[in-house]
Amino acid sequence: MQIMLKTTVALFLFFLFTSIQAQKVIVNTVGKDPFNGKADEIVYKAKEGEWTFQSYSFPAIKATYRPAGYTRGEQVSDAVIAKAQPLTTKITAAISQTVELENNTSIVIQKDKLYFKSGKEVKVKSASFFTQGDNNGFRFQLTDQEKFFGGGERALPMDRRGYRFNLYNVAAYGYGLGADNLNFSVPMLISSNGYALFFDNPSKGYFDIGLTDKNVLEAGFASGELTFYVVFGKNIDEMLNNYTAITGRQPLPPRWALGNFVSRFGYRSEEQVQQVVKKMRNDKFPMDGLIFDLFWFGDDIKGTLGNLDWANTTKWPNPKLMIENFKVKDNLKTVLITEPFILNSSKTFTEATPFLATDAAGKPYNFSELYFGNGGLLDVFRKPAQDWIWKYYKKQVSANGVAGWWSDLGEPEKHPAGVMHNLKDYGVSRLMGADEVHNIYGHYWSKMLFEKYRDDFAGTRLFHLNRAGFAGSQRYSVFPWTGDVARSWSGLKSQFPVLLGMSASGLPYVHADAGGFAAADQADAELYTRWLQFAAFTPVFRPHGTALEDYDKAVKSIPSEPALWEEPTRSIVRNYINLRYQLLPYNYTLTYEQAVLGKPLMRPLYYYSFADADAFKAEDEYYWGDNLLVAPVTSQGATARSIYLPEGKWYNFYDNNLVNGKQWLNQPVDIKQIPLYVKAGAFIPLWQADSIKSVETYNSKDISLLYYPGEGASSYVFYDDDGTSTRTLEKADYELITFTAATQGTSISIDIKTNNEALYKRKQVRKFTILVPASASFTTISVNGKPAAAAKTIKPISLANGKFASAVVEFNGKPTQVLLVR
Repeated sequence: MQIMLKTTVALFLFFLFTSIQAQKVIVNTVGKDPFNGKADEIVYKAKEGEWTFQSYSFPAIKATYRPAGYTRGEQVSDAVIAKAQPLTTKITAAISQTVELENNTSIVIQKDKLYFKSGKEVKVKSASFFTQGDNNGFRFQLTDQEKFFGGGERALPMDRRGYRFNLYNVAAYGYGLGADNLNFSVPMLISSNGYALFFDNPSKGYFDIGLTDKNVLEAGFASGELTFYVVFGKNIDEMLNNYTAITGRQPLPPRWALGNFVSRFGYRSEEQVQQVVKKMRNDKFPMDGLIFDLFWFGDDIKGTLGNLDWANTTKWPNPKLMIENFKVKDNLKTVLITEPFILNSSKTFTEATPFLATDAAGKPYNFSELYFGNGGLLDVFRKPAQDWIWKYYKKQVSANGVAGWWSDLGEPEKHPAGVMHNLKDYGVSRLMGADEVHNIYGHYWSKMLFEKYRDDFAGTRLFHLNRAGFAGSQRYSVFPWTGDVARSWSGLKSQFPVLLGMSASGLPYVHADAGGFAAADQADAELYTRWLQFAAFTPVFRPHGTALEDYDKAVKSIPSEPALWEEPTRSIVRNYINLRYQLLPYNYTLTYEQAVLGKPLMRPLYYYSFADADAFKAEDEYYWGDNLLVAPVTSQGATARSIYLPEGKWYNFYDNNLVNGKQWLNQPVDIKQIPLYVKAGAFIPLWQADSIKSVETYNSKDISLLYYPGEGASSYVFYDDDGTSTRTLEKADYELITFTAATQGTSISIDIKTNNEALYKRKQVRKFTILVPASASFTTISVNGKPAAAAKTIKPISLANGKFASAVVEFNGKPTQVLLVR
């Protein structure tokens, strides 16, 4: 057995250019040839194959195993964008070989087993390769108390240890708690021991996390390059930061994507949509998105996939004018659904035939068991196929004004093993079977849409509602929804592990069909209310459900739009939608934290520490950002619910009551509210206006700033840009305003600083209305030592009944100190 260093030509040129040349050296098992120098790739020749290792400037290691005689090792994933870095490497050889890397990690090789260390501590214990039947993969020895999180969409407990589930994207109609395999598999797991494992393999596979053997994690795959990454961090925050440094982070969304969507399955005519939008407007619901399901391209559910254009000129007489009127009158952005299946009854089938996936003989594969009809599947891996379907998408954007896309059935929903795909455009010489590329099909569809938008609509941030993908899909601006969840209490409860599991897997904008999707026998106003209260604190707020009674009398129409419900449901839901809009500056700042640091918007209570055992038990509550704790109500008829408050002090959002943390509470609840707490020391920026109709009217120059006093100093960074430009971060065309507060007795000092004073050269001034929980007004208010005024009127904060003391601060870009005395 040997360890040797080899340098690629590209890296050799890099080293030559920088005068740092990696060396090639052989180290044998008895330690005659230790090594200390720059290395770009480490190769370890085992008895039955070869290991290669690469490292990064941050604490992560790539490990690849190539079994002797393995012929299916193509890497068709583009999930990884980080480039391995040559690092100073120290190799010692004795009974075991130790490879110490400059990024404070090391690999210990002991015969056919590997150990991965962070600093001096072994994090990954005994990793080894295995082959069994048609699967190849890796086994990892587990410690007794080790927990695992992530793995994509699973309606399972957040700790996935003790479960075995497939890595295979699957549509599940009407699912609830216990559904272990859904639309979006991500082969990435986070360990409570301080490491994450990412398997960069999109072929059909599985995880067995201590089910067959309680002390073994097994990851098996049917094909593809056998690669995994070990990513280190002391908590989920650090691990996601490093993992997303490898696979990418979501670009900033268009700001309107954080608003309210009007959506159902499905609107069947312009007249019907106009009636619903008018009702929403008259009942004073703010709204920003309008989604059209499949009836835009045909009158029937079956037989119409692949039409790719407005089909019925009677029901949709002038789509361009309709879309423009919705945009001008109601600030509504239109989103259209699309599918990858082209049915033989569609208008485009003959034209599409050359671009369809084939059978082994090279003939277009006929899907005869698809619910929607017979036809073919676009071979999205072929660039001519991408160009072909893009011309139809582009027409809807450029000619009709469509603002976003909704890709459905992209698992693909039906994908028999006999379907063959052509990846020659990506360097693969042979046809690849469906099972080899299934999990990455939706990912490449997202990639195509993102890259085409970037090329043809360079100034537009893409909104892409999607249902399936792979690791790294986040960097293609996807907003995944969790599929066809049941309209049931089990369906509602299932969304907590699904959304938090996806958030821990690097997909930050996951959300549900709020209210539930699948057909139900009767409307449940309580369930609908509880679901939308929860959805107000998720990345996308999109009530959506089946309402097809005018199409099929056997399917009861239950409205997804809140304006169509009776009181008190309508008013309760409106209050939470209004609160979501008021939280826009806070929520939009969360999108910046994701784009720059890889932070999810939804964070489990153990996000920053695994030390609190009670935090693991609170699986149906979460942090929305760092400063808000959300505890939705998920039980029918509930009059109370158990809540865990982590360490620290917490303010009840509704009445400002201050509560000690590190305890469980049995909190009374009624249908009007769900428990919501604010961390002591927190800042919450709010958008308060006389009337909020849409994000389009947002004024970030006039912000209310809630400050909840805590012990000691605390700070918050508020992010602002124009909400639309695509190169905002790259061009540094944005502002970060830092608020730092300290409380001493009855005095509060708040320092305000900006990173971009140049924005204020034209005498631009921001107005901050500072609000602090208090029963009386401030006795003294000063700004930079000069007296200042309280706010004359305080607009109501939706759902908040507590009293606030107020102060108005005009900020001109110069460092500002505010002193408040109660």
